[in-house]
Parts: sequence; structure tokens; C-alpha cells
Amino acid sequence: MAGSVDPIVIIIVAIYLIAVVVIGYYSRVRLKSAMDYYVAGRRLGSIVNGLALESTYLSPASMLGLPAFIFLLGYPFWWAMVAIICGMPLATLLTASALRKYAPVSFADYYADRYGDERLRWWIGIIVIVGTILYITLSLVGMALFMVAILKMPYFIALVIGTIITMFYVVYGGMIATSWNAAMQALVMSFAAIIAAIAIVWQLGGLEGVYIAAEKSYARIWNSPANAPEVSHIFTGTWIGVIGWYFVWHLGFATMPYTVVRFFTVMDIKTARRSIFWCALIAGAFYVSLQLIGITAKYMIEKSHPIAVAAGGNMSATAVLASIQRTYGIGTVTDYSMIAAVEALGNPVILGILCAGGLAIAMSTAAGWAVVVNTVIARDWMVKLLKSKKAEEKPILYGRIVAFIFLLISFIIAIQPPALVLDLSGWAFIVIICSIGPGLILGLWWKRATKAAMWFTAIVMFVVSMIAWMRAYFILGHHARFFLNDIIFGNPNALITPHQIWTVPLGFILFIIVSLLTKPPEEERVQKYCVELTKEV
Repeated sequence: MAGSVDPIVIIIVAIYLIAVVVIGYYSRVRLKSAMDYYVAGRRLGSIVNGLALESTYLSPASMLGLPAFIFLLGYPFWWAMVAIICGMPLATLLTASALRKYAPVSFADYYADRYGDERLRWWIGIIVIVGTILYITLSLVGMALFMVAILKMPYFIALVIGTIITMFYVVYGGMIATSWNAAMQALVMSFAAIIAAIAIVWQLGGLEGVYIAAEKSYARIWNSPANAPEVSHIFTGTWIGVIGWYFVWHLGFATMPYTVVRFFTVMDIKTARRSIFWCALIAGAFYVSLQLIGITAKYMIEKSHPIAVAAGGNMSATAVLASIQRTYGIGTVTDYSMIAAVEALGNPVILGILCAGGLAIAMSTAAGWAVVVNTVIARDWMVKLLKSKKAEEKPILYGRIVAFIFLLISFIIAIQPPALVLDLSGWAFIVIICSIGPGLILGLWWKRATKAAMWFTAIVMFVVSMIAWMRAYFILGHHARFFLNDIIFGNPNALITPHQIWTVPLGFILFIIVSLLTKPPEEERVQKYCVELTKEV
């Protein structure tokens, strides 16, 4: 067993959940209109919105996934973390200020207006649905893992409880609740990671002890990615890989629906820009803490985890995690490695704070995506396209129904998750960035971007990216393998392309080529949705 239920952990987490309920209830009282539900009435300040950006964007894929990848691969993931933080300020230049000046309600509004075709809402909605399901799934998995740590209950029961909690405040609060809760959750999750990292450093005797512990676990952990023996493929373990990952996460922050809509909720353009500053500042401290936890996790688990201690200190970290997996029925147990490292501290206060932070980041991400998808379906599809009077008269009701449905779908998938949380995140990133990312960024900054290119790229790259992931996963045996390895190289293991990053530049190249070969857009539309929006940005 991984241990017994500790009342101190439960009390700390209970305090956090009570705070969530109070904020959700207060937000429901303030929920007066559809604008409040969809974009928080555009009343949020820079600090609140910046914190909400952090907790929404930095999902369990960050808090659990990045330390888990360090645990798996044996070298620091610092370059991945730097990529995300550096990408945040640049997102201000690419999309944040321009989109706030445009002030849409839905993620699909810009595409429909810039390219002069309301039918784009259908296809944009389909792509957003895929991203929503993947992200809510990984969020619910994250919640369930932290609930296991809190209550020492089977994974399935923990998943049910976590899903019910998320449904409560998403369905009732809308964007007001998710924004204020997300701001509070950003503070909780960041403080949780920082305090856990400090505790590990303290227990190991300072930074020198951290260095020794990391080196004992992974002999070459301090080498650059290019010298990591565990990852020999050019697109993963070299600086080409670093650049590739950087652009994936940088463009992700600038184009993903759940971050883009955060720019719609602020009061003005200056507030949108300042939001990025607060987001990057707090997120930077969060990532440094995750790095410290990740590089010491293996050592901490093997030396101090209750299961390893009970076995006389003769169990590997992998064996400890396998024991936890058997006990609680966890599917992707490597995601639990960060939690297990903190369990090894034997401090219920720190574990309680960490679990509260873990619930915070999972709930915030799930909520952010739920609001995005119910806006796309309840507003864009039902009101804008299908002209439903009922949906128009009761937008909040229909939005809540949509949110409930997608939380339920994601719950079913999360019972047996198909991959680690970071892999699910990468899948969502790639599908969205390569198919509709070019149309957003180039639509703002390139006058020649055309409707034909938008349609062609969105359809072709969505299909290609989905096939690439599915074929790699089901036929080649691993989602990161280049999907034509066996056909081109005669070897399914020939080339690793993490998150299928090759689809991103391909999507942009395809968009540019089609734009140059098709009829230019109307000058009036370009002036309104390109020139005016990017002026003085």
C-alpha cells in the first residue's frame, strides 16, 4: 500500500475546495448575461487574467507531465520549460493585443470575419472539440491522481469524485467563475510546487544534495539535450529538437483556444499585454520548482517513499510506482511519479498543499476548455448557424448542457487513458496549431491570407495530423514515431518526432502556398481584420 489516509491532507484540500465552491457561488450571483458567461463581461484586470492564463494554460501536462518526462528520459526538461515561458511574451505580439482590440466573443469569430465565411464555424468547432476532449481528459486524469494521493482510494472512484467537483463550478459559474477560480488556483498550484521543491531541497541538504541525488539517478542528467544517451533521434535529443519544441509551445500559447479566449475577457489592450507579464512571472517560478522535483524524483522515491522503506530500500522507483498502480488501478502510473516524490517527504502538510495545487491546475484547465467548447457549440453552431431561438433565449442553459456532455465524454476516456498527460496535451496542441494556427496568425499579419487557404489548410492538416497520431500509435506502436517510418525507411523505429511537430511548419507552408495561388481577399476586409488590428501592436 502507498500509505493510509492522513487527516491533515484532507483538511488542507477541504479548505481549498470550500474556497472553490464559495467563489463559484459568488460568481453565479454575478452571472447576469451571456457575455458574463462567455467572456466574464470583459471586466477582468491584468493580475487576475494573468493568473487565470497561467493556471489554464499550464495544465496537469505541466505539473505532472514534465517531471514525469524527466523521470522517464533521464535528462532535464529545462529547455521545454524555457520554451513555454519565452513564448508567453511573444504571444502578446502575435495575437493577444490584436485580438483584444477586435474583441470577439468566440474563438471562431475571427476566422468567420477575417475570411468572410460563417461556415468556417463548423470546421473550427470540430477541431476545437478534439482539443477539448483531449485536454479535459488529461485534466480529469490529473485530478484523479491527486485524489488517489489524498484519499488512498481506487483510481476510478477518485475520477468520479473529481469529475463531479469540476462539473459543479464549470456548469454553474461560466467564465466569471472559471476566471476568478483560475486566478486563485494559479496561486495555489504555484505555491504548492514551490513549497514542495523547497522541502525536497531542504531534505537533501541544499542544492549540492540535489545535484548529487540527480547525478546518482541519471549519470548524464546535466548534459545538454544533444548529449543525452537515452534520446538519440535528431528531432528529439538535439538542438533541432529544442527549436522544434519551442515553436510548438510558443505557437500553442498564441493560438490555442483556451488561452486565446483569455484575451477576450480583459478590460482593454494594455490589460491584455500586462496579463502576459504576470503569467510569465508566476509560471517561471512554477517551472523552476517542477524542474527541481523532476530531477530528484527517482532518488526520493527509492530512498524515502514508504513502499521502498518497507521493502528495506531495495526497490527501484519504477517498482514502487508499479506497486501503487496495482493497489489503486492507475492506468498511466508514470504521471504519479511527482506525487510519489513528495509522498517520500513524509510531511502531510506539504502533501496536502501539493494535492490542493494539483486539483487547482486540473480543475482550471478543464473549466477553461469546457467554457470554450460550450461557446463554440451553444453560441456559434446553435445560434449563429442553426438560428435556434431557444439557444439564443437561454444561452447559459445550453452552454451548461454542452459543458456537462463534454465532461462526461472525457470522464469515460479518462477511465483508461490512452497516453501520459503530456502526450495527450501534445496531441491537442498539434491538431489545433497545424490546422487552424496558420489562419489565425497569418490572417492577422499577412494581407495575402485567403479564405481558400484557410479552408484547405484546416481540412488537410486536421486529417493529416489525426492520421499521423493514429497510425503511429496503433500501427507503429508509439505516438511519437514518424507515421511513414515503415513505408519510407522500412523500420518503424527509424525516426522519432515528438508530438508530430513536423505538421506545424507543414501547415504554415501549405497555407502560404495556397494563399499565393488563390484569389486575394477583399481590400476592405483586409483593412478591418488585418491592418487595423495589428496597427501599433
